[in-house]
Amino acid sequence: MKLLIEHERADLSFNEDTNTIELVWKKFQNEEVYKMMFTKGIEHLQELGATGWLSDIRKEGVVGPATSTWLQTEIIPKAIAFGLSKIAVVMDKDVFKDFYVKGIEKTVGTCTMKYFDSTEEANKWLKQDLIQVF
Repeated sequence: MKLLIEHERADLSFNEDTNTIELVWKKFQNEEVYKMMFTKGIEHLQELGATGWLSDIRKEGVVGPATSTWLQTEIIPKAIAFGLSKIAVVMDKDVFKDFYVKGIEKTVGTCTMKYFDSTEEANKWLKQDLIQVF
């Protein structure tokens, strides 16, 4: 695992084993940090040729409608154009998070998006069907 950005609110990493960008929230996000982490994450996704994205949103807090719309209209289409094919979301049950991820799910198009209770389960799924080149 290669740490790309360490921030007090979230960490952004590249997991070589799953060819995935991982965004793990450590505390409630705010709009500025949210947009910065996703923007940088997509830049790294393109640069590293990552095909997966893992978001651990258990500590993310509530994402406002305008910010969620920005993710759906700006970031996800770019990520898919850069080769994103799998999105794993680690979350706990919460009505606000359910609403948030269902909105995102409508925009993922050709991507496959699944939900997990743990990062271990998410990484196991992300690693499936991954072709290792040696």
